[in-house]
Amino acid sequence: MITHKGKKIDYIEHGEGPAILFIPGSFSTPSAWSAVQKLMPPNYRFISTSLCGYGSTEELRSTDNYGMHNLIDIIETVVAKIGQPVHLVGHSFGGMVALACALSDRFEILSITTFEANPITLIDASRHRHLFEETIKIKDEFEAAFNAQNKDAAKIIIDFWGGDGSFASMPDSVQQYCRQTAYNNVLDWYTALSFRAKADDYAKLSMPVLLVRGAHANTQMVQITKTLQTCIPNQRSVIIGNAAHFLITSHAAECAHVLVDFLNGYNIQ
Repeated sequence: MITHKGKKIDYIEHGEGPAILFIPGSFSTPSAWSAVQKLMPPNYRFISTSLCGYGSTEELRSTDNYGMHNLIDIIETVVAKIGQPVHLVGHSFGGMVALACALSDRFEILSITTFEANPITLIDASRHRHLFEETIKIKDEFEAAFNAQNKDAAKIIIDFWGGDGSFASMPDSVQQYCRQTAYNNVLDWYTALSFRAKADDYAKLSMPVLLVRGAHANTQMVQITKTLQTCIPNQRSVIIGNAAHFLITSHAAECAHVLVDFLNGYNIQ
């Protein structure tokens, strides 16, 4: 555990070698990456954290202060503790945060791997804006359900990204955790919609980037990934067969394989 501005931040580390910082997404903790890490070779230094309001990381944000800088501060604090340049690996909202960190240029990043990163505003100004507008309707439905004290409000978001039945298929303990952290996800949406990086911004990224999505990703995710592919210069992309949004747990072996292959293929050490 480390601290930032008097607030606790998750910090879990094991192994020796090049440092890989794993960033989980919304409703998630460092345990989300456990299966992937166990299937990777041991010659890496694995570091895991949680974003604001999840795991043991305390919430920094409020409805009056929800900018992406809060999340970048968390990651920058973790990187300072690591004490060396890092490979960033993020899932979903954690992937968005990883990209935001790269665009902030506040610390040295060797490479970025994202599993279904969802910087949704990237498609706001494109010919696919209707997908952005559909997403806002889902977000508004979720927030209204949360404000109405619907205990399963999180189901709306989880099924949107993961597909119908995703929430119901989760273990009871995971469902309960999603219920407990629904407010933090409300803030995640505020943060995501305030993050307005455009294609020209992503075009300035120089580090190698791996974009991974599931074959059963929703339409929004497919278009976000395609847009990132067209504007990030040094990228490669992989689709995991039969996988959807929560691929880092459902298809951990495949995710570990593509991550290791990416690091080895670019000879990133």
